[in-house]
Amino acid sequence: MFVLQRALSYTTFTRLAVKGILYKHAGCLISPETSSVTLKIPYSKMVDPKRVMSYEDMLKVIHQPEKVIIDVRNQEEINSTGKIPSSINIPLGNVQDALERMSEEEFKKQFERPKPSASDELIFYCQSGRRSTEALDKALKLGYDKSKTYLGSWNDWSSRQK
Repeated sequence: MFVLQRALSYTTFTRLAVKGILYKHAGCLISPETSSVTLKIPYSKMVDPKRVMSYEDMLKVIHQPEKVIIDVRNQEEINSTGKIPSSINIPLGNVQDALERMSEEEFKKQFERPKPSASDELIFYCQSGRRSTEALDKALKLGYDKSKTYLGSWNDWSSRQK
């Protein structure tokens, strides 16, 4: 159990800081007056701030083809909302298989780009940040040490593109 100090912001999801580590938690309501809250949370839901991409960061990386931007939403979600430019779609349930088991040839055929190596920077996003954090955990466990997540995800991106 942690005592989380200082609410950074609150939206549908709450972002809190704990000694430089961000936590994103669904369903936790924090008022601006809140200085601390005690939550029972699994440590895997903590995200190192060095692994978090901002909207401004994303504006830069969409023009850098060596960065691999991966949308982990289902294809139906992408069809109904759109996607971040230059991203490829690997639904969350397929991330581990695509990165671990899929051959170079299969990956290139399916995603029209070379399969990333462990030294490449992978950037995951989804609708709101939850699934992208799960994908980040999977990639890190597979040795993709430069992986990051765009916590604002599609909700943030689409709201700023108007």
